[in-house]
Amino acid sequence: MGSYCSTYVLDENNIQSAAQINNMVLGYLGSEYKTNDFESLGLHPLDMLHRSLCGPPLFHVPGEWEGTMPPAAELSEAGIHFKVSKTHFIHDIDFEDGVLSMPPFEAHDDTEKNLLNLLAFEKLHPGTRYEVLSYLFFMDNMINTERDVALLRSKELVENLLSSDKELAKLVNSLGNGALMNPSSKLNDVQRMVKAHCKKPWNRWRASFVHKYLSNPWVFISLMAAVLLVTTVLQTVYTVVPFYTKS
Repeated sequence: MGSYCSTYVLDENNIQSAAQINNMVLGYLGSEYKTNDFESLGLHPLDMLHRSLCGPPLFHVPGEWEGTMPPAAELSEAGIHFKVSKTHFIHDIDFEDGVLSMPPFEAHDDTEKNLLNLLAFEKLHPGTRYEVLSYLFFMDNMINTERDVALLRSKELVENLLSSDKELAKLVNSLGNGALMNPSSKLNDVQRMVKAHCKKPWNRWRASFVHKYLSNPWVFISLMAAVLLVTTVLQTVYTVVPFYTKS
């Protein structure tokens, strides 16, 4: 019998079929993100999931390790605003003119399992630049308590399908336990800019005032009552003094 060689022709139909296979794998892993990347066909499922979250690799100049930054509620008190970034990639986090933009963090039943698997994948593949590890370090800084979750959820930056905000905060803190920020990560520079903003005298005073007087409604009511009392006393003084002056 004769032999023959078959050639795989890359055309539009083949690319669409490859994308469908990739998206079936991502859907099985619980990812809501889709891909049209033909090159992902045949990759390990965790590699595909990693690429769907991280997007194209970024090359960033390493900086000094920044450590921690205040959580979301404290950032809001310091006058920082939040908005949804343009893409779902986890490195699409920026800070400019007092606005922190970031993709939504989606929490569901498979979130913990998927992220733990991705952390294991990065540990075995240093070429991934530990993007998920750095992202979890960043999110662990952003979310300290359920108060931070509620704030980010109100800004559409958290989609919580778990039982409560408290459970999501506990999940993020657990995943971030022992995580480190890669100094060459773009998120390291974002943290540096955010911390610099919070250290400015006006922003620091504003955060202190909001935290002390506006975080508790009863304290705020007491403050307003004191202001009204002082205003009333001053009005009385300004009314009586001219009378005695004329006399």
